[in-house]
Amino acid sequence: MRKWVKTTGATRGRGWPSRTFIAIGSGIALLGALTGNAWAMGAPDPSTNTANVLAPDTMTVEGVATLPIPNPVTDITYAMTVTDSSVTAEMKDVSILEQHMRTTLKQVGISNGDIQFTTPSFNEGNSGAQTNLQLNVIVPSAGQVPHVIASLGSYSPSFLQNGFMSDQVVPLDPDALWPRLYQAALNSAHAQAATLANEAGVQLGSVNAISTVMPSGGVQPLTGPYSTSPSVPGLQLVYNNGNQAGEVMTELYVTYSISSSNA
Repeated sequence: MRKWVKTTGATRGRGWPSRTFIAIGSGIALLGALTGNAWAMGAPDPSTNTANVLAPDTMTVEGVATLPIPNPVTDITYAMTVTDSSVTAEMKDVSILEQHMRTTLKQVGISNGDIQFTTPSFNEGNSGAQTNLQLNVIVPSAGQVPHVIASLGSYSPSFLQNGFMSDQVVPLDPDALWPRLYQAALNSAHAQAATLANEAGVQLGSVNAISTVMPSGGVQPLTGPYSTSPSVPGLQLVYNNGNQAGEVMTELYVTYSISSSNA
């Protein structure tokens, strides 16, 4: 059985409106319900809660920045269960499976370095042995995706059970996107704060705190397609093309001090 699902990410599209808050009292209920990592010039401090950035005489604005995914690749995950009479038989099955899939995928243009198998863990009981195995295939070109899907789906030996596939479009190097998106989100937040301060008749002061915000339920940090790819907690995928991501987004909550214009 194959099932195709969206694996993770944000659901906001381009043009999602920013939100602005002024904290004059002890806090704001909506922001207080959100959690995130505090950032000082981009350095994470996981111990700080978003509610901690709120204080009297402050203004907290949300800066959002997006970019189309550069160098997009498709990460196809294929989870499988291998069952046989014994661990010895299963080890042979896994070896056959890996060799077959590497050969088949090579025929559709996938290099060996873009084929990643997890290390199987074998369990044996009275009724035989079973192991769960995961294969990740990094597909550089969108045109190759149907051929990879067909190749994986065409192999169904008796020892292979419960096949489950999912696919995800991701940037090749998300870590390289962070500085550009971080600065763009800061610029967006400052422009909003300056406009609001002018309209409210207050003076905009220095930055008190910057945080990435993850709503309750959490958005997973963005990770590149390879096992060595860094995880970037400030980035999210934006799904604006069906069930596939089309953009990368960062959202920052920036807290400024404010004072009376006569101060």
